[in-house]
Amino acid sequence: MYAKDQKLGFWRKLKDFLIGATVYSAIKDLEEKRMFTEYGLMLAVLGDMLGYPVSTYYRFRLLPFWLARIEAGKHYLLREKDVTEKLKES
Repeated sequence: MYAKDQKLGFWRKLKDFLIGATVYSAIKDLEEKRMFTEYGLMLAVLGDMLGYPVSTYYRFRLLPFWLARIEAGKHYLLREKDVTEKLKES
């Protein structure tokens, strides 16, 4: 069984290496775009909590999906932005 575990470990490491060498940056970019989209929608739904006046049409339908992420979203939207972060976004 030890040899089988080593063989599986080798294939796992090879798979991780190939993913990292080929598509890792694309995956990270997509995760970042997903996060920005999610926080934008959260701002549209929960904007009153942060001082932005928004419509209440979709608010109660989307609120149950974001209850667990409200604190993280508030932290991201209210944190100070650095000049280098602004350069990275453009």
